[in-house]
Amino acid sequence: MNFKRFINLSLFAFLIFHLFTSFSLFAQQDSIPRQMQEVVVRGFRETTSNQTISRQQLQGLPSNSVADALKYMAGVQIKDYGGLGGQKTVNVRSLGSQHVGVYLDGVRITNAQNGTVDLGKFSLTTLESVSLFNANKSEMLMAASEYASASTVYLKTHRPDSTSLQVSYQNGSFGTHKASATFSFKRFGFIDAAFTRSRGDYPFAYHTQYEDTTGTRRNADITMFRVEGCAFWRGFQWHTYYFRSVRGLPGGIVRRLSNAYTDVGREWDRNFFTQLTWRQQYGNFGVRGILKYTNDLLHYRSDYPENISAHANNRYHQQDIYGAVAGSWEWHGLGASVSTDLRWSDLTTDVRGFRYVYRLDSKTSLAAFYKWRGLNVNAAMLYTHVADHTHLGAKPLQKVTWNALASYSFGNGLMLRTFYKTIFRVPTLNDLYYTLVGNRNLRPEYTKQLDLGLTYDFRHSAFSLQLQADAYWNRVQDRIVCLPLKGSYQWTMLNYGQTRCLGIDASLRLNYEMENKRWIDGKCLHSLFLSTTFQDDRNRTDPTEDAYNDFIAYSPRWSCSAIYTLSLPVRQLRGTITASLSHMYVGKRYWTAENAIEEPLSAYNCTDIKLGYTFRPRKPKGAYTVEAECQNLWDERYEMIQRWPMPGRRFALTLRYTL
Repeated sequence: MNFKRFINLSLFAFLIFHLFTSFSLFAQQDSIPRQMQEVVVRGFRETTSNQTISRQQLQGLPSNSVADALKYMAGVQIKDYGGLGGQKTVNVRSLGSQHVGVYLDGVRITNAQNGTVDLGKFSLTTLESVSLFNANKSEMLMAASEYASASTVYLKTHRPDSTSLQVSYQNGSFGTHKASATFSFKRFGFIDAAFTRSRGDYPFAYHTQYEDTTGTRRNADITMFRVEGCAFWRGFQWHTYYFRSVRGLPGGIVRRLSNAYTDVGREWDRNFFTQLTWRQQYGNFGVRGILKYTNDLLHYRSDYPENISAHANNRYHQQDIYGAVAGSWEWHGLGASVSTDLRWSDLTTDVRGFRYVYRLDSKTSLAAFYKWRGLNVNAAMLYTHVADHTHLGAKPLQKVTWNALASYSFGNGLMLRTFYKTIFRVPTLNDLYYTLVGNRNLRPEYTKQLDLGLTYDFRHSAFSLQLQADAYWNRVQDRIVCLPLKGSYQWTMLNYGQTRCLGIDASLRLNYEMENKRWIDGKCLHSLFLSTTFQDDRNRTDPTEDAYNDFIAYSPRWSCSAIYTLSLPVRQLRGTITASLSHMYVGKRYWTAENAIEEPLSAYNCTDIKLGYTFRPRKPKGAYTVEAECQNLWDERYEMIQRWPMPGRRFALTLRYTL
């Protein structure tokens, strides 16, 4: 382990050294003055804590999943159940995955059944950027639902800058095959489709004080198909998405010393949504409208004779209709915004004893903005009303929550900022109505967040540097958990527990465009992104319990990550060389509510590398790309979830043609 850490640190030290020596070398060689045309950009600078990974860095990552991009950001914990088909959810600052809102072009991706979004279903291919905000954006014309999350993930769709056709094929370890095609029409839109199949039969080794298991993951295969299209026209944007998959559910490694016990659970997913957004500015007035329809189907089956643990064969169907309208006004540093939205969601299932239910969720927000010199202040009020309609449904819920954001820019790239936000999580339909487990008397989870941070921006010619650091305090009360009610055989959802989290996030972003006309055809782009997190997340429920002041499950105290990307166009080769090196370290994590019961999961390092070359022949037109990648370079054996081993070293080769 020490040798691996030494190699990792040496690699990153070499890259940083290469970056700065290249800067000084080519600054001397390219001393010819150049004059650029004036470019006027209208926009505003975000005043709240946020992290963004750009399109160039997204394309350099060895994986194409949104979850694999978010795991490099400060304060993020990813729960990955292993393999290409394993579910991937995101947790920010230990608030829970249900407190994280995921937005595609400003429209929330929802799941009324269980409140979580599987980020493994969304590709990075069509995205311009992935951003994480620890509260919410501070811009006008936000939908009311954007104020309703403790943390927000924004996926911004890439608008094509040229007309092209791109096809690719990837072959990887464990029988992985992926074929994709994208047709883009300049400035208008695109259609993107991908088909993926993988056996997922990776080897694993599981060792504890009582067990010593080595084997191969079974029933971890997946076949999935995704197609999506997007169109842009003036202030309109239309996006449609379809996803279908069938996968095996291998289960956890539980004393599997032979092949006598085999998980044979299967899951079929079908997800569809279409959304239309419109945004227009009329002088000092702005208007925004949103319409969205979602239709999801989940089929879970485990009623096979080979499965001795549980039998089930159930289908879950949910629909969602969402509409929102927002208006804003701005005049001489003063601004106001109002937004209202309505969401109708329903759930149908063939689970015995379940009654059909639909939910009406309405939100209204009022926000005020003030700017004076370097001072920016934003305060917002959110009113929420939720009513479920079913047999013996839960009581309607209505609540007002607040948030305030403020920042002050000192004019030399230094900005001081802070925010305070209260929010709550409405119990999901599963929490309230799932047969035998649901509890109609559940209260919402309430959270309070306080953040104080600094941002420093430095830009000089082709060089840019951004530093961010935040100290934060979070409190969650009335956590919704599943606990035994009568003995150990009947479990139910209950409000139980309070947690307190203290933490520090820090990140560094470095970009440099290097130019040398003798052998570089264009600009050599260097990009470096570093992040680190320290947090102390404790149980503050009952001082008389043994678990009081213990660490919350799956919350590491230390974690850090780094991404370095390089794009080097070489005139003599008539092509571009690309390279990416990424590394992630996660400290030990407890996985039980009472820390003394079991040993924590071990800390782990994971290093990925990717190399590519794009060749552009003079005739015929087009570009040929070959990419080779290796994930988990040092073959580290680790778990994100107890008894769910992650794959070891794996390779992939991608061939791509662009016309």
